[in-house]
Amino acid sequence: MLYVVPTPIGNLEDMTARALRVLKESAVVFCEDTRRTRALMSHFGLAAPLERYDESDARSVEKVLERLRRGQDVSLVSDGGCPGLSDPGRRAIAAARREGLPVTALPGPSAVAAAVAGSGLPGDSFVFLGFLPRTASKRRKILEQAGTLGRTLVVYESPFRVLELLDDAAAALGPDAQCVAARELSKVHEEWLRGTVSSVRAALAAKPEILGEFAVLFHPEPEPAHA
Repeated sequence: MLYVVPTPIGNLEDMTARALRVLKESAVVFCEDTRRTRALMSHFGLAAPLERYDESDARSVEKVLERLRRGQDVSLVSDGGCPGLSDPGRRAIAAARREGLPVTALPGPSAVAAAVAGSGLPGDSFVFLGFLPRTASKRRKILEQAGTLGRTLVVYESPFRVLELLDDAAAALGPDAQCVAARELSKVHEEWLRGTVSSVRAALAAKPEILGEFAVLFHPEPEPAHA
């Protein structure tokens, strides 16, 4: 069985009991960075062998498949969050599915789920865009197209480009579109900024330094009087 195992995005208390059991019982744990995963395993007293998984290397994918063909239980983790959701893992999962090898995904930590749940924006239907292209024109085109759906949009962004993202959102969705910027989710310095695209940008721009990873949410319509 290939187990897709989410790991904490910051707070180690978010590790589930099931995830710990699966990692403990796995013949091998394939991971994005062996150093980071070894630290996680050590914290919880787990000793399963680790192997690096490289999404861009077909040989790495084949190593996962070889273990599964032998009937072994294999875990797949990323540095934090859920493999396959803007993290490495999709190619190994898809290859296992194509061969009819058993795959299951465990529920657990996910920045996109936490961001939508805590934003106050409509979460009954949303569009996860992950990390957008670095070119401003491409970002704006994607935001414009997604905005026509009238749904909450979720984007991952680094602290170095978050102001540029908000500039593009103002151009594509309008400066008065609803916006929530969630920074450092589950960590000590977690912060939520809510308002319009323009007001959230102003709040971030006023900071002496912008640190931490962001999940930024937009809704193309202005906030109703009675949300």
